[in-house]
Amino acid sequence: MKILVPLFLFATLVFVTWQNASAFTIDAVPEKQEFGPNDWIKVDLNIHGYNGGPINWVAHRPDNSVISGTVDQQVRFEKAIHTIIRDAFDKEFGPWSINYQYGGLNQTVHFNVKSLNLVVFMDKVTYYEPDVMNINITSSYFNPKAQFAQSYFLNFYDKNENPIIGRGDIEVTGDKPSVIYHFPIFELSRYNPPGLYKLKIQYFNSVIELPFLLGDIHKLMELSVQSTATYFQGSDVTLDVLFSRITQPTATLKITDPSGNVTTNQFYPRSDHDTLVLKNFSKKIGIYKYEVHYAGATNAGTFNVVKNPHELPNIQVNILPSKLNYRPGEIADFKIQTSQIITNSLSTWVTNPDGKSSLDIMLPIDTSGIIIPHKIAKNDNRGEWKLYVNYDGIVKYSSFYVDGPPVDDNKILDAVQYSVPTFISLINSTTFKSPTNIAADSANNTYLVDAGNSKIEKFDNNGNLLLSWGNAGSSMGQLKNPLGISVDENYVYVVDTGNSRINMYNKTGGFVNSWGTYGDNSGMFRVPSSINLDHNGEIFVGDLEKNAIQIFNNKGTHIDQIDSSLTQGASFLGIKALTFDSQNNLFAVSTDNTILKYSHIGKFLNVYGSIGAEEGRFNNPSAIATDSRDNIYVADTDNHRIQKFDSDGNFILSWGTEGLGVGQFEQPVGLAIDSADNIYVVDKKNNNLQKFALYSGINKNVLPSWVRNSAIWWSEGILDKKDFALAIRYVVNQGIITAPPMSHDEIVKIPNWVKGNVKLWSSGQIDDNTFLMIIEHLMSIGIVKI
Repeated sequence: MKILVPLFLFATLVFVTWQNASAFTIDAVPEKQEFGPNDWIKVDLNIHGYNGGPINWVAHRPDNSVISGTVDQQVRFEKAIHTIIRDAFDKEFGPWSINYQYGGLNQTVHFNVKSLNLVVFMDKVTYYEPDVMNINITSSYFNPKAQFAQSYFLNFYDKNENPIIGRGDIEVTGDKPSVIYHFPIFELSRYNPPGLYKLKIQYFNSVIELPFLLGDIHKLMELSVQSTATYFQGSDVTLDVLFSRITQPTATLKITDPSGNVTTNQFYPRSDHDTLVLKNFSKKIGIYKYEVHYAGATNAGTFNVVKNPHELPNIQVNILPSKLNYRPGEIADFKIQTSQIITNSLSTWVTNPDGKSSLDIMLPIDTSGIIIPHKIAKNDNRGEWKLYVNYDGIVKYSSFYVDGPPVDDNKILDAVQYSVPTFISLINSTTFKSPTNIAADSANNTYLVDAGNSKIEKFDNNGNLLLSWGNAGSSMGQLKNPLGISVDENYVYVVDTGNSRINMYNKTGGFVNSWGTYGDNSGMFRVPSSINLDHNGEIFVGDLEKNAIQIFNNKGTHIDQIDSSLTQGASFLGIKALTFDSQNNLFAVSTDNTILKYSHIGKFLNVYGSIGAEEGRFNNPSAIATDSRDNIYVADTDNHRIQKFDSDGNFILSWGTEGLGVGQFEQPVGLAIDSADNIYVVDKKNNNLQKFALYSGINKNVLPSWVRNSAIWWSEGILDKKDFALAIRYVVNQGIITAPPMSHDEIVKIPNWVKGNVKLWSSGQIDDNTFLMIIEHLMSIGIVKI
C-alpha cells in the first residue's frame, strides 16, 4: 500500500495538469493560405504545455463532407506538422476549415484549395478526312517533371456515347501549362461514318466534353447561292453566297448576260457567308446566268432583269449609308442624293430581317441631298435590314446589318470624348515644300515627309528640328515624291512613291534597305501611298492604283495581302492611308471616300462614310490615326477639317475650317498621334504642321451635334421622346442647364408642342441659350420630365 499511494497520487497530478486549459495553448497555422489543386494539406501545430494524448481534428471540405482523425505520434517538443494526404482526384477545391481540439480548447484554421481549371478547345467544328484536329489543352496545374506529371486522357465517342471503332485511350502528358495534341482525322473516318461525335478529356477527375462533326469526304465543299429572282434595269444585283467552310482564298463568279457575253470576276471569301453586290451588271433586259466556283464546288442560277415601270428618265436616286454594320441602340443614317428636285417630299420605311415593314415616314426634300436617320432599337432583330426610299415613284433600297451587343447609353453621355482639341504649337517652316505625312515614335519624336524637298525631317516633342535626311533621285536611299511614313522601335519606313518602292532607314537617317518596283505582281507597286505596321511587326502598304493592301515582313518579303472584294462594302479601287487600333484592327482610307475596317486576321468588318460634307461623310480623305481610347481621326482633306469617330465608327466631332490661321486648314493630308494623345496635322498647301492636345479638359459649354440632331429628328417624328430625353440628360449632367433631381424610374414626359420650340431652334430663329433656357424652365415647373 505504501508503494501504490504515491503512484496513485502521481497519476492524479498528471490527469489534472492535462485538463487545465490555462496551462497550455494551441497555435495552428496552415503552411499556405491557398494550396495548389494537387497539394497535400499541411498545418503547423504548436501546443504549448503539451503533456501527451491525442489532438483531435475535424476537417470541413468544400463539398460539405467531413473527415476527422487525431494527431499524436507526430508531436515532438510540443510541435507537429499535421498532414492530410490528398490530390486533385478528390475535386475538393475551394474553402476548407480544420478544427483542432485538445484538453477542452479549440483552434480553427481556414484556407483555400485552388481549383483545377481545365480549358480545352479545337480549331474547328467540322472536320474531313484530310484534316488534322488540333486540340489545345490548358490547365491551371501541371508538373514540369514529366515522370511525375499526371496525364490527360482523350477518348472519342459517337452520338450514342459508344466509343469509336479503331482508337482507344489517348494519353498526353501534362508537363506544361498548355499542350497541343494533333489528331489525324483519318484515324476516325476510316472506321467510323460521318456524323456527330464527342471528344472527352479527363484530367484527374475533371472531365470536359466537346462535340464536333465528321464531314463526308464526298461532300467536302458545299456551296449555296441565293438571289432575288427579278431586278429592275440598272439596279444593283445581290448574291448571298454560303460556304460549308473556307478552304481557299479565292472564288470565281461567272456572269452571262442575255446577249451571251461572259464576265468573270474573282472574289475573296472571308467568312462562310458572303454577300456580293454587283454594280453595273443589270444594264440589259433579259435572263442572266451566274455560276460560283469554289474549292471544286459549283453552284449556278439565274435572275431576270426587267424594265422599271416607275423609273423616270434622267433622274438618279442614290442611298449612301453612314456604315454597313450597326449595333443595337445605334442610329443608322442614310444620305439620299437625287440628280434633280422634282417633288418636295419623299417617303421612307425599313424592313426587318423577317421582311416586316415599318410605317412610311414622309420627309421634306428641298436640296439634292438629305440625311435620313433610323434608330435601331436595342431589342431589334439581328440580321439584314433594308431602308427603302420612294421618290416620286422611284423606289430604291440600301441594306444594312444589325449585330453585336447593344450600346450602353452611358457611353454617349461621357463628355470627355467631346473635348475639342486644344491648339499647342505650329511649325510653319519656310523650308517646307508640300509636306505629305508624319509619324510619331515611342519617344514622341515626329518624322515629317517633306515631299517637295525629298526629305525626312525629325523633330523632338517640342518641335525642335533634330535632323533631316534625303535628296531627290532614284539611287539607293534617295527619294522621289514620297507620300507615306511609319516608324517602329528601330527603323523608319518611307513610301518612295515616285520610285514605286519602300525605303527603310535607321532613326538617324542611315539607309538600311529598300524593296519593290513598278508592276502588278505581288510585291510590286503602281502608286504606293501609305504604310503602317501592325502589333506583330508586319508591314502593310496601300497603293492608289491597286485594289489590294500588301503585307510584308521586316525584310521586305511579300507574305500576304488583303484584296478588294465583291462582298458588300468591301470593294475598293485604291488605298490612301492605313492605321491600327489597340486590338490590331486595320482601318484603311479608300479612294472611294470610305473607311474600311478589317480584323487582325484580315476579315472585313465594316465600312464607314461616303462622299459629302455632312458629319461622318468625306471629300477626299487622306490620312487616319487612332488615339489611346481607340477613337478614330480622319483628315477630311477637301472639307478642310479633321473628323473624330468612336471605335464603332460613329461620328463624335470635327474641327477646322478653310483658312491660314490657327486651327484652320487648307489641305490637311497627314496625321499622327503620340503616346501623350497629342495629334499632329500636316497641311500640304499651307506648308505647316499643327499640334493639338486631344484631352486637355472638358469644355462644358460645348454642345455635341448629336444633342441637336436628336432634338431635330424627334421633332420630325423620326426618333421618339426617349432619344430626346437622353439629349436633355446630357446637358443637365454637364451643368449647362439645371433641373430638379432626376430618377431613372420616372416616365419620360415631353409634350408634343415642345417640337415647335425645337423647329424654331433648328431653323436658327432662336439660339442655343434661348432654347436651353426654355427646356430648363419647362423642367423646373414639371412640364418636362426625363
